[in-house]
Amino acid sequence: MLLLLFVLLAGFSLVTWRLAVIQIKESPRLAALAALKYQRHIVLPAHRGAIKDLSGEYLAHDEDVSELYTDRTHLRELITVRHHLAAVRGVKAIELREQLGDAETLSAYQDHVAKVLSGILPATEEEIRSQLASNKPEVVLAKEVDEDTAKQWNILFKAEHIFGIHMRPTVARRFPAQDRLSLVLGDTDTRNKGRWGVEKLMDEKLTGIPGEQFIERDKSGHELPAYRGQVVEPRHGSDVYLTIDMQLQDNVEAICERAWKANKARRVVIVVTEPATGTVLAMAARPHRDLGNPDVSTWTNHAIAEPYEPGSIFKVVTLAAALDNRKVTPGEKIDCGNMYYEDPVRKVKLSDDEPLGMQTVKGVLVHSSNIGMYKISKRVGQDMMLDYVARFGFGTPTGIGLVGEKGGYVNTGKWSNTTYSRMPIGYEVSVTPLQVCMAYGAIANGGVLMKPRLIDRVVKPNGEMEVTPPQPVWQVCTAKTAASLRDFLEGVVLEGTGSRAALPDVRVGGKTGTTRRYDPDKKRYIDGAYLTSFVGIAPVENPQLVCLVMLDDPQAESSRMIRGGRVAAPIFAEVVRETLDHLAIRHERPIKVAAKGDAP
Repeated sequence: MLLLLFVLLAGFSLVTWRLAVIQIKESPRLAALAALKYQRHIVLPAHRGAIKDLSGEYLAHDEDVSELYTDRTHLRELITVRHHLAAVRGVKAIELREQLGDAETLSAYQDHVAKVLSGILPATEEEIRSQLASNKPEVVLAKEVDEDTAKQWNILFKAEHIFGIHMRPTVARRFPAQDRLSLVLGDTDTRNKGRWGVEKLMDEKLTGIPGEQFIERDKSGHELPAYRGQVVEPRHGSDVYLTIDMQLQDNVEAICERAWKANKARRVVIVVTEPATGTVLAMAARPHRDLGNPDVSTWTNHAIAEPYEPGSIFKVVTLAAALDNRKVTPGEKIDCGNMYYEDPVRKVKLSDDEPLGMQTVKGVLVHSSNIGMYKISKRVGQDMMLDYVARFGFGTPTGIGLVGEKGGYVNTGKWSNTTYSRMPIGYEVSVTPLQVCMAYGAIANGGVLMKPRLIDRVVKPNGEMEVTPPQPVWQVCTAKTAASLRDFLEGVVLEGTGSRAALPDVRVGGKTGTTRRYDPDKKRYIDGAYLTSFVGIAPVENPQLVCLVMLDDPQAESSRMIRGGRVAAPIFAEVVRETLDHLAIRHERPIKVAAKGDAP
């Protein structure tokens, strides 16, 4: 009896010691293993903020969707698998155990799951079977499943005794705007982070903070509500409102599309801005982003990323330098000669489209005389010319913030004789359409250059609003010089090369531009190929907008018909009419917009 008592005491002591080890020493490790097997960390997705136009129309937003994924642990839980497979075959689990071994049971059940899923997924049974057998903890089988489809699938899974396959909430980025403004909006990556465009520019504001929750499932894959962990709610991102009103944008897009097709041009760009604030009102280009082509090289925003030689629209830079520094006066006469001119010192040749003889400084711009502008530029000189080129914002990005913006090209080194004669008339320099708009905006704005303003306001989830104020860059030229240039530009429309830009009841000022098209591959100018443009302001007495129209390699019956005044100016007039009509209506709408700042 004593020996038996000793054995029993020893046995109970050993059990007690083992229980103590499991409950105290190994408890954290075992709890972690159990959690790894049955506990799941659920990410509660945060919505990325929406991008909207000025009036609140959705251009990009997140949508609640689900994704279907496998759970390796539950798919290999033999006892539960056997019960589900027995229900599918209409037999008892004990009978199935006698018929099939463990490996055969798991394989048969995965075959059943693959067969059911192949009916709802765009994959074969073999492909799904391979994913079910994967050693990865989980494999995503379907993404961006809409709410109605997710409900139907859950009903199907229950009816077909499928477990170990779960749905979880996630979000998908939607672009209701489709290809409208797509070059500006940009896109997101697979992690819903901004890759380019406004999505990249405002990524920090748009991105939310995901929430989280821990849940626990039983061996059958059912959630145990009693063991549900504390929920940390997600914090959604802020909404971003652009300065662009899609009603106006759609009108400009339609004009751009017609111009592109009618002129059979390689590309067409139209940019409309508000000079007093630098606000971008519309920005359209053709060809635009091809939504069906994943190649990002086709997603070029031509308004900011494709510099070109501007031609005669660049002549205002030369005149601003000359007028500001009193190298010329507006009424001074310049000899523009008889169509042809050769500098006896620099041995450079220039020509005009017609003999212009003696012209005032204003007349040099009105009739776009290359000869007259070159003679004015000789008084300005290289250093002063480069100073004003930089003042107008050429050679550096505008600061709009969009990925891919280029600053263009300006020769800041030693000039050749041809540079002295070509840069003042818009050759041997490259600019972007947006740079041109901002430069002419400075002329319209009393000489003050503004930073382009594309974001109007940011609205946080709690309703707090952050308005983006206008940002002056610096004083480009004196207000007096800016006023003289506005008068010159109006003269271009009234009596010069820009007559087709005129409107019957609006005072318009602007400048034509025509340059030979340079082929970078052949490294030469192509005969009969041109870039034509027109940039202007309206109304001249109280400028409300600046508009640039540029056509790359438009086609016509003869090369003499391809001129900025003939091709681009009429398109400019159409855009200005649409924009002024739209602004008149928009100003009557109760839209919260950023207040205009006073120019320094």
